Amino acid sequence: MQTYIVIGAYQFVGFYVAQYFLNQGEEVIGIDWTDSEASKYIMEEKELEIGRSSNYIYFPINKLKLLDITKQDTVFISCYDIQSGKIGKIDFLIDEIVFFIEKCKKNGSNETPNFVVFMPIEEEISIFQSILSSIRGIDSAKIIFLPTIYGPWQSEGMSFEAGINQLGQSDIKPAIANEYTGDALFITDFVNALEEVLASSSDRDIQLCSSIDDHWNKCAKLIFGESLGSFDSRSTTKINKGSIFEVPSKIDPEEGIALQRKHNKRLNLLKKWRKRD
Repeated sequence: MQTYIVIGAYQFVGFYVAQYFLNQGEEVIGIDWTDSEASKYIMEEKELEIGRSSNYIYFPINKLKLLDITKQDTVFISCYDIQSGKIGKIDFLIDEIVFFIEKCKKNGSNETPNFVVFMPIEEEISIFQSILSSIRGIDSAKIIFLPTIYGPWQSEGMSFEAGINQLGQSDIKPAIANEYTGDALFITDFVNALEEVLASSSDRDIQLCSSIDDHWNKCAKLIFGESLGSFDSRSTTKINKGSIFEVPSKIDPEEGIALQRKHNKRLNLLKKWRKRD
């Protein structure tokens, strides 16, 4: 039976990928890290959703190097979550991931598992160069470049979540500056298309795009309204990182932002209840 290893299983994109394959009845190994008491609380909430499955097992990131997997298995590495999350030990995470990739490569090309890397569409991704260099020698490896992904559980470091939380300009401006504003996808539209994306192209580098024009701006206007211009005065530059795959957007911006707001409200209530305990 094939096993899916998801590095970043309690983050944002990684969580939904792990959940998707568990819902398909597949075996999933989740790898993750906790960086603060706040992220530990989020991890516990997510574990209630996926941790009860008999097909799921969790290991902390420092145990990643101990895993022995086969060529039938697929490893998902969510650099997107590392980039968008508030993580204070990025160098450590990257070193652990690179060590694991190199360990897998030592078994020979015929025994190396499939690797899929989720990468943000950014002009500057040099912090992940060691991961990219490590997987370049793996013929089956794919790099999926993601636009802004939004929806329930979006990282607090992303602009939509910051806006929904009504944070100030000092938080929202850098969040917008650090993310790709040329496009957006709702999280479940992305994960539901993932298997088709991987099967549809022989290209190593694939960039996902929405079927809705100006998707990011439509979402941003729902959150920031007329004040959007005060947060972001840049002109949007389209970036092309690989062959383009258009993801059908079944969730439109209005519904997607409404779902993220609803989840945010529920999560804030849970936080208040926990503080009382």
